[in-house]
Amino acid sequence: MTMSANPIPGISETLLVQIEDGIATLTLNRPQVLNAVNHQQRQNLETAFKALDADPQVRAIVLKGAGRSFCAGQDQKESAGLDAAGASRRIEGYASLYTLMRSIGKPIIARMHGYATGAGLQLALLSDLRIADDSTRVGMTELNVGSAAIMGSAFLLPLIGEASMRRLVLLSDFIDAQQALDMKLVHEVHGAEAADARVREIAQGLAKRSPLGVALTREWWRILGDDVFFAAMDHARKAHARNFEAGGLSAGASKFVARKQG
Repeated sequence: MTMSANPIPGISETLLVQIEDGIATLTLNRPQVLNAVNHQQRQNLETAFKALDADPQVRAIVLKGAGRSFCAGQDQKESAGLDAAGASRRIEGYASLYTLMRSIGKPIIARMHGYATGAGLQLALLSDLRIADDSTRVGMTELNVGSAAIMGSAFLLPLIGEASMRRLVLLSDFIDAQQALDMKLVHEVHGAEAADARVREIAQGLAKRSPLGVALTREWWRILGDDVFFAAMDHARKAHARNFEAGGLSAGASKFVARKQG
């Protein structure tokens, strides 16, 4: 057995990395904000995924969250303070990270619990398998914070169909783990301990597969979705720029932060 903690240089303590027996576990480690994603965390994730993809000893990647939730989406405190350059940097950061997650040769398993919302749900949707425990609450809630649900809509549509996608986006509420399973947003739901055991079982099985076979399969899945992905990303750049110029993005984020602080 080989095991190491935070073995990748250039990653801050807000992302924990552990590699054991061919399985890399990435733990989002901002529990005080339900693992909301900021600029530093996007950079952390990109650095980690690049390094793990290049490591021949790594055969599978597990993505999870510390504390009470998987990931509560974009850090709205950061969003509230963005200027035009920051808004552009944010969308390009997501574009780079999402493109990378789609292109690596290693399978990704999302171990979901608590809230998985907005950009956090998108991280799970970019994973190959989504294993949830029964505490999971899923939402594509961009409209609640004045943002536009461009990439989220694109990721949801092929998985759950147009009617369910529109319902999740327009209602911007949360559904529980069983509803997410019924909607085919997640693959399996278990109790917390059983979910951990199931993720280990799946990752150990994937670690025994042919790395090239897995990589070529993921490459084909990426090609199948390229047209929609790049069209959505191009539109997201335009839509978020328009929303920022109109004040919707920062105003919605500011209201959200004020509610949380009130």
